[in-house]
Amino acid sequence: MKRIALFVFALVWAVLAPLAAQDIVPIARIQGAESESPYIDRQVRTQGVVTLTLFGQDELNGFFVQDTAAANDTASCGIFVYGKSNVQPGDFVLFDATVDEYRQRTQLSGVKNLQVLAQGLAVPYKTLRFPDDLSSPADFERHEGMALRIAHPMHLTSNYQVLSDASVELSSKRLRSPTDYNMPGSEAYRRALDSNRLNRLVLDDGSNTRYPSRNPWLDADGTCRTGQKTDSLLFVLDQSEGRYLAYAVEKPVFYGNERTAAPDEAALGDYELKICGFNLERYYDKEPVQRERLVAALSAINADMFGLVEVGGGKKVIDSLVAALNRKTSDPYTYLSWSGYQAVSDYTLNHIVYRPSKVEPYDQYFMLNSVGPTNRKLIQAFKELRHGQKFIFSINHFKAKSGTGTGADADQGDGQGIFNNRRLQEAYAVQDRLNSLKFYYHTDRVLIMGDLNAMYLEDPIRVFTDAGYRNQTHRFGENYTYCFDGQVQYLDYSLASPQMEEAVTGATVWHINSDEPSFWDFDRDTEHHTGPYRSSDHEPVIVGLRFEDEPDPGVSCQMPQRAGLNLYPNPAEDWVCLHAQTSGRVQVFTSSGIKVLEQQVDAGDNTLSVQGLPGGLYILRLVQDNGTVSVGKLGVR
Repeated sequence: MKRIALFVFALVWAVLAPLAAQDIVPIARIQGAESESPYIDRQVRTQGVVTLTLFGQDELNGFFVQDTAAANDTASCGIFVYGKSNVQPGDFVLFDATVDEYRQRTQLSGVKNLQVLAQGLAVPYKTLRFPDDLSSPADFERHEGMALRIAHPMHLTSNYQVLSDASVELSSKRLRSPTDYNMPGSEAYRRALDSNRLNRLVLDDGSNTRYPSRNPWLDADGTCRTGQKTDSLLFVLDQSEGRYLAYAVEKPVFYGNERTAAPDEAALGDYELKICGFNLERYYDKEPVQRERLVAALSAINADMFGLVEVGGGKKVIDSLVAALNRKTSDPYTYLSWSGYQAVSDYTLNHIVYRPSKVEPYDQYFMLNSVGPTNRKLIQAFKELRHGQKFIFSINHFKAKSGTGTGADADQGDGQGIFNNRRLQEAYAVQDRLNSLKFYYHTDRVLIMGDLNAMYLEDPIRVFTDAGYRNQTHRFGENYTYCFDGQVQYLDYSLASPQMEEAVTGATVWHINSDEPSFWDFDRDTEHHTGPYRSSDHEPVIVGLRFEDEPDPGVSCQMPQRAGLNLYPNPAEDWVCLHAQTSGRVQVFTSSGIKVLEQQVDAGDNTLSVQGLPGGLYILRLVQDNGTVSVGKLGVR
């Protein structure tokens, strides 16, 4: 009888045990291999380890659970469970719930019969490499709801939504805008564009509200700087409205790219003269917070010359700024007076601020307006007083990539954006004028600075680099001056001619602005933070110079010497270089024979001013003391 009873029990167990096991549906089967679950609107029983709970204020009001069975390569073994329950990470739970899709997330809701079968279990992380293992929608889909580990360094690349959504973007490296290091429109550019697009992981706080009260990414100073990195990231991957979000299981430790109180002086070398180019972001002296921050930044830079961009129109503005700077220093500043600075205008202008104890203007200034925008391309030669050497300083602000461009100024789809043709024409205009002004100022030493609104390999910059200018911040190490869409880039430059480069001892960028979150902007900051940080949206670029006592070698026409008439440039705008074999005199006549100009010339290179002459065609006659008479045509623009 006993043997019969055992046989019956074994038979019943053989039948009922598989049925009980089949009642538990593995999470991977619930998730399925497609974007939607095959179990939608069905009640299931499942089990797994709780990996993350989000029951706090403004959080998702639920938890994530993950199957401890062998990993499934085609479907996720983790899932979100909506509804608050008495569970914590490490609990092994068994429960019944209904499957649904919410904002494109497969989830469980209506939890019943939840049992905690064990506690203190380790979270079953799956280790990935990013972006290699999460490089397609299918990769993200099959890891939705799972606890993941990235063991290699990740860089904080965007803080644009840190305040509104308490989320930041991480990448495996600091992302650079593609045309900063690839030729526009090239295959390499398009590969870089795709690579940057894929190399982004959104790290979120698990909140379901805008501007949540709890923000884990802000530090003790109330900021969150891009350029930092973390060595390890533990998170659960979620999907909401087509976006995949990483919720940190443990708050990552970010380090690096800390704020500094002053620029890196060591990077400038053994300099005697310090020059800074700085875009002041629409400075009209109307916002006390902006004024305070800019004065703090400019004082800490302590340059001997500033080329300032985006300074509001009107003498009162630049007067006030220079006066504020002078209250911070024992070596006072003044500024270059040019005819347009007194005008009251809604437009921004360029200014040169300098210390008269270090430099003095040499001869007159030039403002290039033949290619707009106006009053944003200022050129002036200076003599540094210690050694008596001359150099040309060109501070510029080219047309921005915003607005609506048409025709040649429309976006050509090559990465250079709107108004690239305008910026290209501005670059040609500046280069042409500098070529002629070298003869007027009698020096080949040229330093071009300012916001050129073009990345390093875009057309406008290559106008200068193809002509022999070199970006000094590139020369002394890779850098950036602006950040947009999580990508760093050059927009602000320190381009030196070969002769000027001999005097450059170092160059650096002070990272006080572009790495800071945009909600720190002076017109958005409700806390009124102080200091130089986020005083603008561009970084200041700083160059160190040291001249020697040797005589300035001057300038060469750099054109073929032939027996006839040698003119450069032709046509000319302000000045023309004329080469004579001996001393003599030059005469300029209108096409009807009226003499409008006569000037003595020396043997060698001479500069002839054509300022004030109406545009048109003129006859130029050179009479040299050796008896040679040369006649040619001169165009004036």
